[in-house]
Amino acid sequence: MLAALSTLNSQFSTAFAQGSLTPPGPPAPTMKTLDQVEARTPVDATHTPGGADSQFVISQPGSYYLTTNIVGGLVSVNGINFTTNDVTLDLNGFSVLGSPSAFTGIYIGTCTNITVRNGTVGGWPNYGILCVGENATFEHLTISGNSYGIFCASDTVIRDCMVTGSGADGITVRNNCIVSGCLSANNQGNGILLGSGAFGCLIAGNTIAGNDAGKSANTGGIYVAGLNNRIEGNHVTGTSVPGNGILVLNNTSYTNNIVIGNSVVGGGTNNYSINAILNDVGPIGAAATNSSPWGNFSH
Repeated sequence: MLAALSTLNSQFSTAFAQGSLTPPGPPAPTMKTLDQVEARTPVDATHTPGGADSQFVISQPGSYYLTTNIVGGLVSVNGINFTTNDVTLDLNGFSVLGSPSAFTGIYIGTCTNITVRNGTVGGWPNYGILCVGENATFEHLTISGNSYGIFCASDTVIRDCMVTGSGADGITVRNNCIVSGCLSANNQGNGILLGSGAFGCLIAGNTIAGNDAGKSANTGGIYVAGLNNRIEGNHVTGTSVPGNGILVLNNTSYTNNIVIGNSVVGGGTNNYSINAILNDVGPIGAAATNSSPWGNFSH
């Protein structure tokens, strides 16, 4: 029996031997750094200081965001000025607000690859957004109560935006632009303007309501002064007399515009004012009698 107990004690002491008592080292971090949580740069006086003509200047490529509203009050000074390519600006639900003495809300110079989204730009006495660069995207924006709503030069996408109450035109584009899913309403001038020989644009699926509040005959809910554009699937209502619902300027330089599948109700003096010889226009008529898949409806 003593021999057996001796053997068991030997096994127990082997099975329950202590390991090393030396700590393995300090605990590893378990939380993300601030840069990992928010890998973007705030727009503020520290990170994007302004200059003589702008409250804030974005001068380095990257991703930026607002942390509060921006209110412009300085005479002839822009809210945010872009001076570099390859920038995304998330307004983050905040507003860029102007004053009667300020200038343009968001100014984008000859920069490329710019995106602005998710917020409001309002109350600027020049432009809400003025973009003279290329390859820009504007989405999910409310642009309200500016002298001009939004102006884009070329190769730009404007989608799912609301542009209202402009003192002149709501949305202005030039070449190779897409405007889709937008509401342009109650602007003094044109709802959507394709101006100065604009070409290659697609204007599709927009709602254009109550424009030409300034009551100008040479104005439209959609106004085209260009060529090779496609105007499709838009709904235009309530253009003031003597304006037009959809107007393609009658000029021999402005040809080959395709106008199909639109509906115009109460389009001012003319629901449609288009030279069908110079342009390709789907049949215009009532829904009950217009059987063409390319037909435009007029009431």
